Amino acid sequence: MTHFLIQTVNGRVVHDFAFHLIKAIESQNWIRNETVYEYTLSENMIGYPGCVPIGSLEFVFDYIEAYHNVNRKYIEPLNVPPLLRKEEFLGRKLFIASKEDIPSPGHWFVKSNSQYKRFTDEISETSSLLEDKYMVSEVLDIDSEWRAFVQMGQLLGIKHYVGDFAIFPDIEAVKRMIKAYEDAPLSYTLDIGMVKGKCVVIEVHPFVSCGLYGFENYQRLPIMMIQGFMHMKNEALKQTIV
Repeated sequence: MTHFLIQTVNGRVVHDFAFHLIKAIESQNWIRNETVYEYTLSENMIGYPGCVPIGSLEFVFDYIEAYHNVNRKYIEPLNVPPLLRKEEFLGRKLFIASKEDIPSPGHWFVKSNSQYKRFTDEISETSSLLEDKYMVSEVLDIDSEWRAFVQMGQLLGIKHYVGDFAIFPDIEAVKRMIKAYEDAPLSYTLDIGMVKGKCVVIEVHPFVSCGLYGFENYQRLPIMMIQGFMHMKNEALKQTIV
């Protein structure tokens, strides 16, 4: 039986995905008339080994460090995976580069490709950047942004999160991205944007600490969160033995 450890802040559940996970657990236990999933609410993780942590990225990273002996520096973001770095999906110039290889001066969107939350910004010069591997992209003028929810190659839903909600994504283009992403996590989110009528990939996240924006598939949510955490943990473990 899977036990989820759900982060609280000042005694409250503060993340939408955690709130809906609780509802999903209650729903699945009720439908099956048995306890399929359990959960504990806590502000810290002390004394809760063997759980699937649900909360902020920092909360999840702390849990992986505490109970799986993996330094968070080995937890690498997906950003735009290699199989999606195709002209038909990108709609802009995008490449992976060290600080020294980023053209400067220039107007770029730059994000660390080695660690979560290390650096994300638009830049015009590189002198202030730390030594790192970066995803470097031309800056896009995005009209509408959407989040696709994917499990085992199946598109389960897509939700609007910023920009003009009336500019809908090209669902067939999204499906082509999913099909091309052959080495994807079992569960992940695919953020896409509409740029002058073209559907482009923005970035990908394993299904960990992902905002739902109204996605409420209570049958799938618990399993997706288990799969997302297992992917993140296992990929980090692989990095420690490379």
